[in-house]
Amino acid sequence: MESSDFKPIINLLAKKFAKQNVSYSQSQYIFKEVRKKLELKPEKKNKGTVKRLSRKEHQDFINAAYEKSSKVGLMMQTLFETAARVDEFTSLNADDVYFNELRIVVRSGKGSKRREVPIEENLGRLLSTHLKDRKSGPIFRTRRNERYTNRRIQQIVKEIASNAQIYSLEVTPHTLRHTRATFLAEDGMAKDYLQVFLGHDQPDTTQIYTNTAAIDTQKAFYDAVANSQR
Repeated sequence: MESSDFKPIINLLAKKFAKQNVSYSQSQYIFKEVRKKLELKPEKKNKGTVKRLSRKEHQDFINAAYEKSSKVGLMMQTLFETAARVDEFTSLNADDVYFNELRIVVRSGKGSKRREVPIEENLGRLLSTHLKDRKSGPIFRTRRNERYTNRRIQQIVKEIASNAQIYSLEVTPHTLRHTRATFLAEDGMAKDYLQVFLGHDQPDTTQIYTNTAAIDTQKAFYDAVANSQR
């Protein structure tokens, strides 16, 4: 139907609403109930792609973090490699790291769901050195031996991005999560496993990283072709 075809319906509804003195909130309720009766559902939208760091920007970010201090560097490396949400990261404790299995248990995931995140051997060694024999308390503590707040981690990420001179986008903890997920998808991690790794309830949520990775792969392909023809 064309938009002009709806004019008689709109005019009729407007007259009815005016006659009954229907308020804005009441009109919202009416339309909601009408959609229910007609069993109308919103169309699914293509989520497109996500904003994330390039591989060079990611390396620049990690380098800048370690230049600030070894602790900050390890914090940012852990935040990135686990692809943890900021509240998940600040909730991590020393006993959540299983060094023999190279896993970190996220106990405060979205919806209070628990998941196990595999980590690389290098990160495991670094965390073991950092924690030494400590088995309790936050993995990373402030100078006052307190747990970092979400806000402070967000500030640190922003500071590191500025030091790394990354200006292509605003870098947040969630940007690092997007970046890690895209890299894993680009490197061949199946969507089903990526969904578990990220703690997504729905596979459609994970699809966006596959879309982003596909675009990156296509760009890399054409760049490689262009270089071969020089």
